[in-house]
Amino acid sequence: MTRRPVARWLGPRHGRRNARDLVAWAWRSGGLVILGGLATGMTAFPAGTATVLAPVREVTGAAWGGGLRGVELVRETGRAGVGGLRRLFASARRTELLERRVEALGRDAVLKEEQHRELIRLQRLLQLKQDLGGSTIAARVVGGDPGSGFGSLVLDVGAMDGLRAGAPVVAPAGAVGRILSAGADTAVALWIGDPRSRVAAYVQRSRVSGVLAGTGTGCELRYLAAGDDVRVGDRVLTAERGSVFPKGILIGVVKEVRAAGLLLTAEVAPAVRVSRLEEVLIIARPAPSSPRRG
Repeated sequence: MTRRPVARWLGPRHGRRNARDLVAWAWRSGGLVILGGLATGMTAFPAGTATVLAPVREVTGAAWGGGLRGVELVRETGRAGVGGLRRLFASARRTELLERRVEALGRDAVLKEEQHRELIRLQRLLQLKQDLGGSTIAARVVGGDPGSGFGSLVLDVGAMDGLRAGAPVVAPAGAVGRILSAGADTAVALWIGDPRSRVAAYVQRSRVSGVLAGTGTGCELRYLAAGDDVRVGDRVLTAERGSVFPKGILIGVVKEVRAAGLLLTAEVAPAVRVSRLEEVLIIARPAPSSPRRG
């Protein structure tokens, strides 16, 4: 009898695919045989079977336990990652809230500092009002005259508040100027350093008197005799005669003395920094005698 190849025996339509199927069938059959043998052995010899399968059970159990631990580790890692992200977001939120709080505290500190400074200025202004006596009007400086820079100051009071042109304007540091014009609710004050300003004044130490004239940047005490006792550092005060100011208001300090022939001229640095002025007092009606006499 002639033996045919397996592929031909299976038929021309099967080819190599059926050959593979045949091999697989043989393997499964062999596996079934092996499993059958194992089952028979386990039935006939249970103790031996347990001994034989013990390593398999241990390996399988270890692998299963390792797998479970791996899964649990992945879960723990995931939970830790989520928790870390939550903590990170919470920390960022707390940082943002703290930054906002710091900004708010900074604004509060600035506001409190401004209020504290304003309170100090108003207390000094009140003390000046009590020292001067008479009738005075408090005013805020709201600007400078556009035509003359800081040569003139705009005040937030006017004729409706009882102001009149020519009334002297003072601050806790000293003389400021005089009212140049008064509207209904605002007024313009001429600074003593303005070139249009003239004020009768004298030197406190030697009692030498002269006329204080504005130069645009400061003041000069003019019409002093060559022999008059005037020194650098001397205080210059307002004189009562020929002046709208009460006697004894500080104007400034002599910083230079110049001789020109038979006359002396003393350069005076004003005591009031007009560019920093915020509140002033207008003397509407001076007291009969001022307590600030020099």
